[in-house]
Amino acid sequence: MSIDRARRAGAPLPRLSTFAIIAIIAIISAASLAARRILAAAEEPAARLPVLVVTGGHGYDEKEFDEMFQADGGIAHRHESHPRALETLTTGAAKEFAAIVLYDMYQPITPEQQKAYAALIRGGTGLVVLHHAIADFQGWPEYERMVGGKFFLAARTQDGETKPPSGYQHGVDIPVEIADPDHFITRGLESFTIHDETYNRFAVDPAVHVLLRTKHELSGPVIGWTKPYGKGRVVYLQLGHDKHAYGHPAYRSLVARSIRWAARRAPEDLAMRPIFNGRDLSGWKAEGDARFAVEDGILVGRQGPGGSAGDIFTEEEFGDFEMEATWAMDWPGNSGVWFRYQSGAKAYQADILEYSSPRCWAGSLYCGGKMFIAMNEDPEIVRREGWNTFVIRAQGERIQVHLNGRKVADVKDDSSARGRFGLQVHAGADFAKMAIRLADLRIRPLP
Repeated sequence: MSIDRARRAGAPLPRLSTFAIIAIIAIISAASLAARRILAAAEEPAARLPVLVVTGGHGYDEKEFDEMFQADGGIAHRHESHPRALETLTTGAAKEFAAIVLYDMYQPITPEQQKAYAALIRGGTGLVVLHHAIADFQGWPEYERMVGGKFFLAARTQDGETKPPSGYQHGVDIPVEIADPDHFITRGLESFTIHDETYNRFAVDPAVHVLLRTKHELSGPVIGWTKPYGKGRVVYLQLGHDKHAYGHPAYRSLVARSIRWAARRAPEDLAMRPIFNGRDLSGWKAEGDARFAVEDGILVGRQGPGGSAGDIFTEEEFGDFEMEATWAMDWPGNSGVWFRYQSGAKAYQADILEYSSPRCWAGSLYCGGKMFIAMNEDPEIVRREGWNTFVIRAQGERIQVHLNGRKVADVKDDSSARGRFGLQVHAGADFAKMAIRLADLRIRPLP
């Protein structure tokens, strides 16, 4: 009989010895202390994702904006405004942050600061760009390449024609469509309407991975995307003008998930491991006469003497996997990412090239002895000036290749079931100036 039941029944309660009472008190005290320690650890800022939130150059509803980040218990954010924020971003102080959230519209930046800013993101710090921050640094072209778009504050001349500034409209009910429901940032979200500000006549890199669209007549059609920049992941969300947006559940979810995806904290990312350490060529072996080196944390391949070719391979072999590789090419070039490589006749390659006959582009799938078994015929998917991402999935005989979020190959082939990863440098005088750059290579073995 429990003590409560005994009390209700009028039965006498059992008497405990002094020693038993002391022991019970000790146990309860120890359990309470342990619980307090667990809660303290969970609430400790170091246990949460460190994020720098940057403002300056544009007004906003400060209280409601800050509350949006305060309410996210998974991040420990620090808020800085310009010009102090720019100093943090360009002096190495920002390396402690897993992600940077930009909500600024700032312009002054020196060439030295530009170099440091780009190196920070290229080195792997995540970047989430919100709303008017797409208009930052109008005189710095690399910022547009980093973000994947630009809002023009003034008229400009393009292809001999004068183009007007970008436009906007306050207080609009914007219908938002989920363009990629399978992405971590948008997974589980349904189309929604938000009271916000539209932008139009702004530039969007055609190779971005589109997350959000709208059909509103006062808006550009693409209003949310992701893209790579070296090792860094970049997200842009056009939404977010004022407190009406900050309080919208869908917007809060998009911001929170964008931060985690940019910082590589999505569940898919936590299951992956790097197979290039960014410091040296440990675990890799070069074959042939091409030159391979690590420059600023990036694996770079160039032709050897006399335009000679070569490859560099992992020492480890892999069978079924999902892999993500971020690359850039100094064109003209001919290269590719090898996988399941056993020999030149028994391997696959996600090509990085511009081929003339048959006409195809980077993302085409090559198979030893069979030439192309899938071809990318859309050059718009390829970002010639900047960074691109392959996601390659090989499970059994099925092989899929995505380039910048778009599927370019989905075939069944049994030429090779297992082998090494590698990077190729092709021979030929036409490719003398080629430099293939591999910023990141991560893999998740599949059962």
